[in-house]
Amino acid sequence: MSELRDYLAIAEAAAAEAGAALKAHRAEWAVIEAEHGREVKIDADTRAEALILAALEKASPFPVISEEAGWVRAAARGDRYVWAVDPLDGSVNYLRDYPHCAVSIALLDQGTPILGVVDCFVMDERFTGIVGEGAWLNGKPMRVSDIADPASGILQTGVPSRASADSMSAFELRLKTWRKVRMIGSAATALAYVAAGRAEAYRESGSMIWDVAGGCALVKAAGGEFHIGGDALDQPLEVAAGNARVALPA
Repeated sequence: MSELRDYLAIAEAAAAEAGAALKAHRAEWAVIEAEHGREVKIDADTRAEALILAALEKASPFPVISEEAGWVRAAARGDRYVWAVDPLDGSVNYLRDYPHCAVSIALLDQGTPILGVVDCFVMDERFTGIVGEGAWLNGKPMRVSDIADPASGILQTGVPSRASADSMSAFELRLKTWRKVRMIGSAATALAYVAAGRAEAYRESGSMIWDVAGGCALVKAAGGEFHIGGDALDQPLEVAAGNARVALPA
């Protein structure tokens, strides 16, 4: 397992560097480069991604799938290990100075997240974890909650731009099932909060692997479970995660 510890250290160092830069340069980097419907791309996304890709390339030979650059160093896409990178999850939040945004880096083993870092740099909270070894918040152990009834629990979710009519119907049902439903605008942060026991479950349709891989690894490492359904890593996914006490949200 020392190998995975080494990979986590690589991911944590890259996330820390990007998070510090995003925090320090928000005044200059919070500039819209492009808008596509409800999605925005800002200068900070590409600048943070460049820092992370350079760090990962220097420290490991693995290919990367990243939000802005797509596939990097993936000749046949058959590699066992792949980094999944979201350089700034919650771009609109960052743009508007809303604190829920994060750098997310995960390592996938044959497509499955096995370790993750979610650096919530505005809140000075860094969530890290290795499946089978444990999960930590700022270096201290964290665990999922023990709540088993959705009527007493909190569901983290969102309404992505790729949402369909069917997914919106399912969303309405979830509103009636859970005590509280939270939409904070950052999938990585929302999943990290499940891992830390601040919420019981997460569910979203249309997420991309870079949005959720780091957070899903954290949930599993902290004693929970996740399910990622989809045809390919670079296609929209159905994602559910929870504390392994409540059933995964449909």
